[in-house]
Amino acid sequence: MNILLLTAHFKPNIGGVETHLNDLVYVLTKRKWRVWVLTYKPLTTNVYSKVYEKMGLLTIIRIPWLFGLFYKLVQYPLLEFLYLLPGLFIIAPLVIIATNPEVIHANGLVAGFAGVFWAKIFGKKIIVSTHSIYSFPKKGIYRNFVSFIFKNANYCLGLSKQAVREIESLGAAKIKVKNFTYWIDLKKFKKVKEAKNKLGWKEKFTVLFVGRLVPEKGIKELLESVKSWDKNISLKIIGSGPLKDKVKETTLKLSNVDFIEGIDSDNLPIYYSGADLLIVPSVSEEGFGRVILEALACETPIIGARRGAIPEALDGTVGKIIDISPESIRRTIEYFYKSKDELKKLAKNCRKFAERRYSEKNADTIIKTYQS
Repeated sequence: MNILLLTAHFKPNIGGVETHLNDLVYVLTKRKWRVWVLTYKPLTTNVYSKVYEKMGLLTIIRIPWLFGLFYKLVQYPLLEFLYLLPGLFIIAPLVIIATNPEVIHANGLVAGFAGVFWAKIFGKKIIVSTHSIYSFPKKGIYRNFVSFIFKNANYCLGLSKQAVREIESLGAAKIKVKNFTYWIDLKKFKKVKEAKNKLGWKEKFTVLFVGRLVPEKGIKELLESVKSWDKNISLKIIGSGPLKDKVKETTLKLSNVDFIEGIDSDNLPIYYSGADLLIVPSVSEEGFGRVILEALACETPIIGARRGAIPEALDGTVGKIIDISPESIRRTIEYFYKSKDELKKLAKNCRKFAERRYSEKNADTIIKTYQS
């Protein structure tokens, strides 16, 4: 089977969606399916990439595009849409003609619109996946627009139960909407022995943040909170984004905060393993939080925000869900710092939790939509 993936973001751009799509490509090509990816050259990660790249059954076409505007336009959905749409929309029909895919799988609303439009023209099956909670307005042009996308897809895939309900609220038939879940490579993400010593973190109690350095991820609340932490608790931040300078500024003021830049995903297991806690302090409706899955597989408990699909990704056996504020972050982290026996109990549950819920079998939900 020939599959065409449409997405604004793909490797080597760094992010949760990019990692998920890389995992999906791996599963498909392992099953001897031919996969074409139409995407942009990295829009948020300043890294070199080829316009055309072929690796066995995978072919990637990256459209050169203006770099550095994505984060600036995040707060303006219409402008962001107009920024991201033209390249995918114009090039997609050419790729469809050249590759003749049985299925077009569009990821996100921009790719979804381009995919639905051209799938109807060429008579192709179209699957649309969402990876975020969009909080669509109750009426208006924007709601009508996204409703058009989902109603004209053969299947809609939502990353969480909340995302499924959001899609169904637009009028998409329930039989067309399915809940899919990310998965991780459980052989890659596993506990690294003596990680603290290998990282030079010694025995200090360590809280880890991994993700984009943007306001939506709760970075400002986290940095405000760390000012009042017990100084024996260390905060390590891994990521990139527009708030990088603010993070670096904090590291100069506080000796217990470190910024770690340029970490390849292959090296993340040792950092997860070296941390006592992973914190996911999102203040927006987080799609799912892939770092949660990865950390759990490395036996690291989670403090997660009560936002979006984060409460679906973990439960009280492997972490704690909280309402995010600088004070609630401080209070929860210091509680676990003082309650190390309870933290150890949570850590013992993490690996089995990940194995039970986040194995490669989750890919079958997506693949069945291709085959049905």
